[in-house]
Amino acid sequence: MGTWQHGAAAALFGVGTAEILAALWQTGSPVDAAGKLVVDNGPRPVVERTVKYLRAADKPTIRALVAGTAVGAGAVLGRTDRSLPRDLAVTAAGAAGSALALRRRGASDAAGGPQPARALGTAAAGGLATLLALSLPPRGAPALALAGGGALTAALRARKRQLSRHDAARGADELKVARPLPPPRDGAESWPGVSALMTPPQDFYVTDVAMRPPLVDPDTWRLDITGACASPLRLSYAQLLARDLVEFDAVLSCVHNRLGWGRLGNQRWTGLPLRDLIDEALPHAAAGFLVTRATDGWECTLPLDLVRTLDAYVVVGMAGRPLSAAHGFPARVFVPGIYGQFTGAKWLTELRLTEHPNQDYWLPRGWPREPVPVRPTVRIDTPAAGRLPSTPVVCAGVAWAPPYGVEAVEVRVDGGPWQTAELADELAPAAWRRWRLPLSPPPGPHTIQARCAGRGGVLQSAVPREPFPTGASGYHTVAVTTTA
Repeated sequence: MGTWQHGAAAALFGVGTAEILAALWQTGSPVDAAGKLVVDNGPRPVVERTVKYLRAADKPTIRALVAGTAVGAGAVLGRTDRSLPRDLAVTAAGAAGSALALRRRGASDAAGGPQPARALGTAAAGGLATLLALSLPPRGAPALALAGGGALTAALRARKRQLSRHDAARGADELKVARPLPPPRDGAESWPGVSALMTPPQDFYVTDVAMRPPLVDPDTWRLDITGACASPLRLSYAQLLARDLVEFDAVLSCVHNRLGWGRLGNQRWTGLPLRDLIDEALPHAAAGFLVTRATDGWECTLPLDLVRTLDAYVVVGMAGRPLSAAHGFPARVFVPGIYGQFTGAKWLTELRLTEHPNQDYWLPRGWPREPVPVRPTVRIDTPAAGRLPSTPVVCAGVAWAPPYGVEAVEVRVDGGPWQTAELADELAPAAWRRWRLPLSPPPGPHTIQARCAGRGGVLQSAVPREPFPTGASGYHTVAVTTTA
């Protein structure tokens, strides 16, 4: 009988072998495929808590759990004698890995989707490597563990290099805008402690249900406009960029953004008005919905009336440069004023006109069918919670109420009367707006709250709510203690 250490080391060696081959062949990762299964089928309350407590560490944690589960299974197998059932169990695990790597039906080849032969080869190699390692003497377990861990580390580094090279190559592409907007300024450039008017792309939040962003080849990528229309379109990336691109400023917010969080950002985007593309395809009179489809098969539907009413875009750039892979290269759909989860697909490959609603990704998970509008919200950037050396205190932050804009921001201390804050100039109605207000609370503990009003009299809700299902609400509250 072997040892659990030998079995765990053999499994780690097998996982490492599969992952390094997948990285070198640039095909789907078996660990990521298993992680995607967890993401897609995890109970919604578990998913919500994962987002709440792990934030940006959710996907690395899922990868670690998948790899740890494989190693744990290997430890159990290591305690058994070499037999046909044990070998069949390892073979079955390899077959399952192949099936998972190939489960993304309909994924576009341009996305670097899992090529069948390579995906099968990586999973099979992992299973064979595990079987080979189990046949070796148990005293070789440390070497196997070292080799497997080294292969996993090398695979992660290779993936990062591939992503960096992809973004660097695309970042050199020029986005030509016929009528560029003036440089973004709002008069608050000298205000200390407040967020930047434009969120740097490297700091802009990233969230989606893909375990890793697909690296789309712009030379083979196509955008198809299909379905209930008289004149379907097919556009290459070069043809898309050759059209009349426009710039617009807007805040993009995740529906999971909680009060005070940074799961949103403000940027200058480059793209094409979505209604122009749709009109060019000549939709049928009965067409009422637009299904946006990603290269990995993910789908999200927008009512056609909403696309025509609001300023919706096919976005190809941010901050004057092409989108990065993480932000949806080569194109994504963005409707300012709608939470990012409902605004349309990243890694866009198809716009499909339909007469009936689609069974979107979020619907069976309990989220609303209709796109959810962004709630008017304020964030206090300064002061941060804690002790303040003296007064007066300058309270400042950002407010957003897209697509119609922020009309007023108010601040109160310890539940007292609301005081009107100074607003910076408005960059655009769909963008966030910076604000500030000097406060002079007496020495001691205090709570500071802020709220905003959007144009049209829409006041920020005072009722605390969780992000599910229509976005968080309530007032951002900061507890401070001032000293004399």
